[in-house]
Amino acid sequence: MPEKVKLRDLRNMSREDRLRLLGDLRSELIRLETQRGRGVVDNPGRMRYVKRLIARILTIEHDNELRELAGRINELRSRGLTYDKVSIQLGIKKSMVKRILKTVKAKTEGGSSKSAQ
Repeated sequence: MPEKVKLRDLRNMSREDRLRLLGDLRSELIRLETQRGRGVVDNPGRMRYVKRLIARILTIEHDNELRELAGRINELRSRGLTYDKVSIQLGIKKSMVKRILKTVKAKTEGGSSKSAQ
């Protein structure tokens, strides 16, 4: 298990590598929690680091899913479909379609999704 993983490295990893790392980290977290339960933790700070790294990986995966969905929405919109028809075709609410586009646009412009609201 690598000691320190940078956010840049996580973003540049392939999806399969990130998911493999996520599985390894979850296994390590279970091992660390078991050690904590027994009262023999080698490195208590490692648990915090592993939890945060898991959260970073999940955030990157979520952002990628939003970008893919925004791409599909834009593709359907370019065909002339209204937001109502796009939402029906994708099986999500119309308000979510607009929110996804707004969130992805804010993130690509360098701002956070909270500042766009």
